[in-house]
Amino acid sequence: MNDRLAFLRAIRANPDDDTARLVFADWLDEHNDPLGEFIRVQIELEPIRYRVDNSRALELHRREEELLRAHGDDWIGKAKKIGADWPEYGPQFRRGLPNHANLSLDALLKHGRTLFSACPTLRELTVFGIATRGAELAACPHLAKLDILEIADWPTEEDAKALAASSHIKQISHFKIWLGGESEDHHFPNELMQRATDDWPRDVELVQLLNDRGSFWATIGTLNRLKGSKVRVSRPCDMLFPLDGDLGYNMRAGRLPDGRAALAAGSFGDWVLVIFHKSGLVKKATKLKSSVGVGKGFDALEKAVTNWMDKKLRLKPELIWVKEFFRHGLGVHLWSDPRLLADPRPDPPDRYTHISEWRSRGGDARQWYEHRNFVIYWFNNYHADWRGAIHSS
Repeated sequence: MNDRLAFLRAIRANPDDDTARLVFADWLDEHNDPLGEFIRVQIELEPIRYRVDNSRALELHRREEELLRAHGDDWIGKAKKIGADWPEYGPQFRRGLPNHANLSLDALLKHGRTLFSACPTLRELTVFGIATRGAELAACPHLAKLDILEIADWPTEEDAKALAASSHIKQISHFKIWLGGESEDHHFPNELMQRATDDWPRDVELVQLLNDRGSFWATIGTLNRLKGSKVRVSRPCDMLFPLDGDLGYNMRAGRLPDGRAALAAGSFGDWVLVIFHKSGLVKKATKLKSSVGVGKGFDALEKAVTNWMDKKLRLKPELIWVKEFFRHGLGVHLWSDPRLLADPRPDPPDRYTHISEWRSRGGDARQWYEHRNFVIYWFNNYHADWRGAIHSS
C-alpha cells in the first residue's frame, strides 16, 4: 500500500478526526501537492461556510473555488465521468476530501465501482430515482461501504420491503428518508421500519421538504415506538433564506425607515410589498396596482419601481433573512417550483405514472437544501445562492 492510500484509509476510518487530515496535509505540502492547502481551506471554512456576513468565510470560499477549478477533476480521477452531464452531481468535497456523492440509481449501478475506487474517503450517498426500483438498490454491494444513506425520493411499499431485507444496508449507521406532505408518502418509512431486523440501522432522519405537516407527526410517533429506533427530524423548508439588497428584476430587499425587514417587487401588473417579523415570517403583504402599462416599456417600469422604493417606501437595501412564503405572486421557496412539489404524483391508481418526472427532480432538491441554494419567485423562478444573490433563472 502506498503512503497516500494509507493516509486516506486512516481518515476514512476516523472521519471526524481533523488531526489525521492535517497530518496528511503536511505530507502533501512536502510533495508539492495543492490538495494540502485545499484541506486546510475547507477545514477552516466548514464551521462558517454559510456565514454571509463573515469576510473570512468569503475569502475562503474564493480560494476553495479557485483550487477546485484548477485541480478538482484530478482529485476525483475517473469519478469525474459521473458528473459529465450534470456537474453538480457526483463527489462533493468536505473538509478537504470527497465525503458525499449525490447521484441517480442508474449512475450508482453504472459507476459505483469507479466512484468508491477513486474516492476512498466517501461515506455518504444520496440516491434519487429509486421509486419502484428498491430491489435494485437493495442488491447494490456498494451500500456496505457507507455510513449514511439518503433516499432522495418517495418510494413504494414494495421498495421498503426490498430494502429492509438487504444485507448491505446493515453496515449503515444513519439513514435519511425524504417525506413530503401527503399521507401516502409516509408508507415507505413505516413499512421499512416495521420490517427491519434488529441489526438493521435504527438511527433514522426524516427529512420533511414541504411546509405541510399533515400526518407527519403521527409517522414520527409510530417510528419512535419501534424497539431500538432513534428517529430525528430535519425540516429544510424551515430554514431562513438570505435576501441581499438589490436583487435585480425590479426586486429589492432591505429595511424600512422604522427598521422592519421588507421585500418589494414591481411589474407591469402589480407592485407588492411584503413586511416580515423578526423571526422571518410574513407579517403583512400588500398589493398595489402598477402605474406603468406594458406599452411604456421596461425602462419606464424600472424607473417607476425604483422611484416607488426610494421615495415612497424609503426601502434601504441590505441583507435580510426570511422564511418560505408566497404572497401576491412573490415568494421564496426551497424548491424551484412549489406547485409541482405540492402535487408530485397523480392520484391512485396511476400514482407512479409520473415517476420519470420525479427522477429528473430528485437530484435537484438535494442541491437546494444541502448547498443553501433556493428560489425567489416573481413571475419566474430566480435561483439564488447562500449569499442571497440571484445567479440564474
